[in-house]
Amino acid sequence: MVLIESVMFAVFVILPQFCLILLGYLLTKRPSFAKKDFWNVTEKLVFYVLFPPLIFLSVAKANLQIGQCSYFLLISISAMSIAVITAWLANFLIKESQWTKWSIFHCGFRFNTYIGFAICSTLFGDKGIAYLSLLIACWVPLSNVIATVGLVHASRLSGSENCGKRKNFLVAVLSNPLILATLLGLVCNSFSIELPKLLEDVLKPLGQSSLALGLICIGAGLKINDLKRYLQLMIIGSLQRLMVVPAVTLTFAIVFQLLPLESCVLLLFAALPTAQSCYVMTASMGGDSAAVADLTSAQVIFSLLTLPFWINVMLKFFPA
Repeated sequence: MVLIESVMFAVFVILPQFCLILLGYLLTKRPSFAKKDFWNVTEKLVFYVLFPPLIFLSVAKANLQIGQCSYFLLISISAMSIAVITAWLANFLIKESQWTKWSIFHCGFRFNTYIGFAICSTLFGDKGIAYLSLLIACWVPLSNVIATVGLVHASRLSGSENCGKRKNFLVAVLSNPLILATLLGLVCNSFSIELPKLLEDVLKPLGQSSLALGLICIGAGLKINDLKRYLQLMIIGSLQRLMVVPAVTLTFAIVFQLLPLESCVLLLFAALPTAQSCYVMTASMGGDSAAVADLTSAQVIFSLLTLPFWINVMLKFFPA
């Protein structure tokens, strides 16, 4: 009975998030919401305007201990580095061209920010979001650099003209609104800067609206018409990202004795499906964008089953 109750709790934690994803997918079936340009603009609104206030306020107002956070980040980055290795090893099991394999490589260690923050907010509140924001601020630049190396290799294999088109990554990292919001929040937190009430009253509703709209955008971006095309790739890629990576992360959290909240945030982070932006990055660099689009959609769908499992594991190993 206790097991059933914990499983049901885990399911109901993620069910509202996936209902919003389903809403986004269904909206694209309506002519008035079918235009891709509309969703591109909406995604930019969420990413640049609505999401940063949520992260900033969570980090600025959180009760964080810098020393303990450093240890948490060290263990977290180490665990996610293993995810990079398992993504590379998974390529040996996939019977596709080297171009396709290296194109989907970064799907094995990147993450869906919107789903992560939505679930983290429900389970762990502002402090959980603060820890997740710190982890994202560290892993985003690292994962982007590693992803780019793989995609440059993929584009060379295909002889793509986009091979030489490389962004200035320092500029890209420093202009990332998620990282900027985290750093600014850390400054306010470290120096105990009191935020004006008017500023909080403006930023808070912006941040709250970002979660729902971000999840709707995920649903709008799902591509499930041709999932059979890369069936083996999707199965192996999803198992690696949604089961192997969280299992490795769980081991790290237990062995290195992270605090319960830190362990839960890290495990949630590791269990997330890959980022929707993987498709855009792959297409812009001459990779196999069709395979990445299918794998990204498959992971979001499969995570409906795997996320309740890992949330249940959290409850067992790291009770609040």
